[in-house]
Amino acid sequence: MKLHLPSYSAGIHEIKEEIAPEDLELNPDEFTHVIQSIVRLDRHDPYFDLKVKLETTAAAECDRCLAPCDVNISVENPLLFVIGHAPAGDIVDDDTFLYIKPGTTDLDLSQDLRDFLILAYSGRHLCHEECLGLCVNCGTNLNNSLCNCNAN
Repeated sequence: MKLHLPSYSAGIHEIKEEIAPEDLELNPDEFTHVIQSIVRLDRHDPYFDLKVKLETTAAAECDRCLAPCDVNISVENPLLFVIGHAPAGDIVDDDTFLYIKPGTTDLDLSQDLRDFLILAYSGRHLCHEECLGLCVNCGTNLNNSLCNCNAN
């Protein structure tokens, strides 16, 4: 997703866009649906204050029973860009600001969006909260049937 900075005057703007997973170089086996993005851009020179909201459904494998399952992803992250050069000295240690060169016309958010989605996708995936998983002895999916391991 690219923002053409001269297109946005001072003030608040809302940019909605559907993004194909391949445009962000996401794994096509995991990210199978279009990504809905809403970017709230507040321009007050030299700052571009962004609130990025992303929503999609990804494919995963349940961590308990190994069945395929959908993962609903909804993530909201801020980004703050400053036109200018990073200050020299000890203050440069601040990760709050992302500096862009004066005269920059296009701001590519693709890598940031990709990172937000990958972080939101990682973690535990369950087919449902009450998933019973697999029997540790025989491997039977306990959501579908009981096994005879405990009877012995």
